[in-house]
Amino acid sequence: MKTLLLTCACVALFSASALACRGTAEYPQIAVQLAQSDLSAADKEALAKRLQEGEALHRRGHELDNIDLMKESLKVLDDIKAKIAK
Repeated sequence: MKTLLLTCACVALFSASALACRGTAEYPQIAVQLAQSDLSAADKEALAKRLQEGEALHRRGHELDNIDLMKESLKVLDDIKAKIAK
């Protein structure tokens, strides 16, 4: 029983950081906004590819618990958000 409780506590600790990260929620939101944007098809395609790369980088950062990868992925996200807002 103690082992089960300890395992649950560890899972909660490690998943909490991913749930608290804004990239976890914003990547899907930005994908929807990009699809609905007025950008040209070529621009949408290029940004969608970059968004996928950024999201993969974000997931990798969480898997490795690498804050630098997560920060880099959030820069990609912010850059795409800025381009959609124009």
